[in-house]
Amino acid sequence: MTPEILRDLLIKSAEALDWSVETVDEFTRPQFRGRAGGEREATLQHVFGLRLGSFPVLVAQVRLESEQMKEDLRNLHGQMVIARSYMRPDEVINAHILLCAIATVPLDDWRQVVDLTERDERVCRKIVWVPNRDALKDSYDAFRARTFLATPWLTAGTMVNAPLDHNQGLAQRILVKNGLSPMAAERWVELSKQNRDDPDSLVAELDFARTSE
Repeated sequence: MTPEILRDLLIKSAEALDWSVETVDEFTRPQFRGRAGGEREATLQHVFGLRLGSFPVLVAQVRLESEQMKEDLRNLHGQMVIARSYMRPDEVINAHILLCAIATVPLDDWRQVVDLTERDERVCRKIVWVPNRDALKDSYDAFRARTFLATPWLTAGTMVNAPLDHNQGLAQRILVKNGLSPMAAERWVELSKQNRDDPDSLVAELDFARTSE
C-alpha cells in the first residue's frame, strides 16, 4: 500500500465534508521559505503536502520496523519544520503528519510501535494508518475516525426532548441525601443564591432552616 492511496482517500474524505482541498507542493520543498541554500541533503520520497480545510498536512509512508521508523520520523520531523515556514501563523497549531505504514517483514508488535509513534507529539500530531488489504475501506474508516476528519455527529441517532441539564436540582438532592429534609434543602439552596455581605447572618438563617421544621 502506498501513501498516494492515503492521499487520495484523505482528499475524498475532505471533499465529502465540503472542505476546501489544496495540494501544497511548498510543504515538501527541501529549503525554508525565503532562504537561499541550506537545503536538505536529499528530498524525501513519497511525501505529499495538503491543506484539508484549515489543517495543513504531510502525507507520507513510514516503515513499521522500530529502527527504520525512527529514521523515517526523524526525516519527517525535519520536513515538517521546513513545511511550517510555508504555513500561515494561525494554522501551524493544526499541522499533522498522516502516515501510511508499510512492513517489509511480518511484525507481531506493530501495535506497540504505532502507539509509541502516535504518542510522540513532538513537532506535530502524527496518526498512522495500517492498511488491511482484505478490508481496505474498514481499516481506512477506522483510521479516519481517529483524525480531524471524523464526523460522528452525522451518524449519531436523533434524540427528541433530551434533558440538557442533568445537574438541575443536584445540590438539593445531595443535601437531602446528607440528612436535610426536602423543605430545608430547598431553603438552603434559595439562601445560597442571595447576595449578602454578612456571612454570619447566612449561617444563622441556614441553621434556622435546619432546625425549624
